[in-house]
Formats: sequence, C-alpha cells, structure tokens
Amino acid sequence: MRIVKRVAAALAVLVLLFVVVVYGGSEWIIRKSHAVTAPKIAADNSPAGIAEGARLASAIGCRGCHGPEGRGTLIADVPGVIHVAPPALAPIVAKYSDEELARLIRHGVKRDGTATYIMPVEGHAGVADEDLARIIGWLRTLKPSAADSKDNLSFGPMGRLAVLTGGLPPEVREGTRAQAKRNPDMGAYVADTVCAGCHSMREERKAHDDGRKVPALAEIGPAYDLPAFKKLLRTGVGMSPRDLGLMARVAKGDLSQLTDPEIEALHAYLKREAEKAPAR
Repeated sequence: MRIVKRVAAALAVLVLLFVVVVYGGSEWIIRKSHAVTAPKIAADNSPAGIAEGARLASAIGCRGCHGPEGRGTLIADVPGVIHVAPPALAPIVAKYSDEELARLIRHGVKRDGTATYIMPVEGHAGVADEDLARIIGWLRTLKPSAADSKDNLSFGPMGRLAVLTGGLPPEVREGTRAQAKRNPDMGAYVADTVCAGCHSMREERKAHDDGRKVPALAEIGPAYDLPAFKKLLRTGVGMSPRDLGLMARVAKGDLSQLTDPEIEALHAYLKREAEKAPAR
C-alpha cells in the first residue's frame, strides 16, 4: 500500500512539474517583447482611401477573422488546446497610434511589444505603405459598440505545450517586403498579400483550422484554366464538389472583394511562376 502511495505521490509531483514547466515556459514566450520599429505610416482618411481600405481589409482577412464590422468573432474552440477569438477592433484602434497599428498589422507586434498568434502576418508583411494607410483609415472609422465581443485568444494545456515546443509560433515578422506603392504587377501583389497568409509559392502547408493540405500556389496556377480559377476564388468550389474547408469560407468572404482584373492577373502570374520551377 505504501508503494502505491509513493508511486502516486511521485506521479503527482511529475504532473505538477510538467504543468509548471509548460505554463511558465509558454508564458515567457507569450509575454516576450519584440523590438520592431513601427513603420512611419499615417492613416489615409480620405473617402476614397477609407473605401479602398475597407475592401483591402476584407481581402487580406481582417474582416473575415474579426467580423464584417470588426466586432470580434469566435473562429475555433478546441477544449484543452486553444480558444481562437479575434477581438473587437474598435477598442484596440482607440488605444493605438497609426504607427503602432501599422506595426501590429505588418509585423505582428502589439503596442506592448508582445507577439500576435494565429494572425496571417506573413501576407500582411507585403502590403504596400499606401494600402496600409488606407486600411488604417478604415479602422479609424470603427466605433466601440455594445455588440463588441469581449472574448479573446487563450491557450489550453496542449496549446501551451505547442507554444513551448514551437508547434504554435508567434506571428512576428521583423522584416518587410512592402514598398511605398503597390507592385505594378498586380498578380504578384495579390499573391504576396492576399494568398501568402495561407499559401506558400512552392511549398505545401497545413491549413490553420483543420490541418488539411494547403497546396503551393505554383501548383494551383497550371491546374486551373481561367474560368475554373475564377469559380474557385468566387465560390470556393474546386475541380470537384468536395469541401475545401477554410478555402471555401475565405472565397465566399475575403476573396469576394477581389476584382476580375485582379483575379485574371493573379492567374497569369501563378502560371508564369509555375513555369519557372515546379512546386514541391
């Protein structure tokens, strides 16, 4: 009987030690400050700038994650792992300067220097200064509301373990690909800002929501003719009627903001990239 009690006590100590290490280590990573200089960008508050900012905020996923009016949404709740609830935007915007918002969007660094998680900063890092100014201009039009969600991101034990072991890394990008003006090659620009949040050009990735295969962009380009490609981006329906998961939802929401010329330019660009080197 004493042996059983000792084994149980030892196991309890090991479990407690595991919890302390996982919680403490993950909390250190989550609270770590990142020294990234805020871009010198001021909001474009012109009517045309705000209208384009609203469109771009949808195309790059801001409104798809935070809600059409930026009031916050619940994306996923996996007990013991992670609770993904992008917060309401207006309360955040009210506390941030334009430059701090630019750093948050482009680099994934919050006002206090800590990192964002689950935010597609990889795509945001390529958004041109002029477009980032337009998005910030739109953000400035949002007003706090009683309908704003009070929910936020939180990690369960397994989620914290993933943070600690690198399986769930912070979404921080210290550098930037962004230029002052949009890339004149519209197809390249759309691929680098809208598509890059989920897709790599030549490497297969996993979907943020369910871990399914996310094909390389250079694989998608030659696989679709233009009508089928437009159908994919407008409806989320691919070569077969199977459910494409996150892609289907993004197509019906975020990608609906892309114009026909932008989709045509993207398709042409992906075909050119596929001809340079095949996807792996």
